[in-house]
Amino acid sequence: SASASASASASTVILASVVLASATMVLASIFGTGDGNHRNYLQHHRASQPEMIGAEEHQDSVRRSFVCITGQLERLELDNKIGSVLGPLRAAGYEPDVALVLDDSSLRVTNAVGPKGVDFAYAPVYGTFNNAVKTLRHLDFRVVTDSPYTQAVDPIINEQYVQSLQQKVGMTYEQHRERSKNNVRMMESWQQCYAEMMSDIERFMTYDIIVRVREDAGFLEALDIDFLTQELGKGPLTVISNGCRTSHGMNDKAAIVSRDAARSYFLSPLQYYYTKPINDNVVSSESFIYYTYLQEGLQLLQPPEIRSVVKLVTDENGNTKLFPGEKKTLIHMCRVRIDHDDTPSNCTMMWDAENRDLQGITPICWPHSVKDPDCSTCK
Repeated sequence: SASASASASASTVILASVVLASATMVLASIFGTGDGNHRNYLQHHRASQPEMIGAEEHQDSVRRSFVCITGQLERLELDNKIGSVLGPLRAAGYEPDVALVLDDSSLRVTNAVGPKGVDFAYAPVYGTFNNAVKTLRHLDFRVVTDSPYTQAVDPIINEQYVQSLQQKVGMTYEQHRERSKNNVRMMESWQQCYAEMMSDIERFMTYDIIVRVREDAGFLEALDIDFLTQELGKGPLTVISNGCRTSHGMNDKAAIVSRDAARSYFLSPLQYYYTKPINDNVVSSESFIYYTYLQEGLQLLQPPEIRSVVKLVTDENGNTKLFPGEKKTLIHMCRVRIDHDDTPSNCTMMWDAENRDLQGITPICWPHSVKDPDCSTCK
């Protein structure tokens, strides 16, 4: 009836800022069913007093950055992120606070290329969440999370979104549903990033650079922080993402965000997923977030200078390597040719225990050359 429809619409408006658990029944009636285990999207797992060895770098006179690593603990890679993200931020004077929004339960993947649905060559490095935290705190990075994040087991999905994904051939309807569930888990984790970042408003106001990166993503070379700050300074509400591998939208493996864009960047995708009509151009999670951010008025930059985002794995010896097939993908989509894709990452830093500092930055993680400098034929 018309009154029932109006009631449902009114209920969904409640989700304008954050999807609330109380809306589960309404959303289930509109979008499908779940297992009833949808929890509060903003779990608050932050350390009340993070263990710090040297606090002098966190004085108010020092610029700061915020880095949120999202995904699953079993696929977590840190060496490349330390060498290509955290180390360069520290060296440039933007001391990073780090949030680990990582689920430590069974591995979930959509694009399985190995046996029993597990991605090829994943060898868990850290074992426990605490070990990952200790790895970063040993290097004097301030970690603001002290316990794992719990992903929804069976999140409520938007059937209209699933239908949009079906435009991609080669997958069954059930596979598209599973992809949609993983996309919801991804967007939920982004909201958790925002909760962790906003848990200390005074510190939030000192973050000049905000980085979000997937647990199994990294870079062919260290981030050029001076270039990024210049790009962020070109205008308000700015988000920088990879200049290729956009999948008809924007790459969702990593992004660099200005402070004034952080709320829309982290919160709007899940809000739009549940409360807005799906854009006709959506065929993937990358295109969904792209058109969501355009609606939010964000300035989306995909500079050709940044096309080094890659998928990583850790082998049985603890070495960070490129995921199988990355060499072919990069030359096809990014016009970047890697010299050798079977070698471990060179992008490492040495820990100077005496001076408690990272030394010996090697900015090139994997030697490579760029074809088509303007990226005019990138995809």
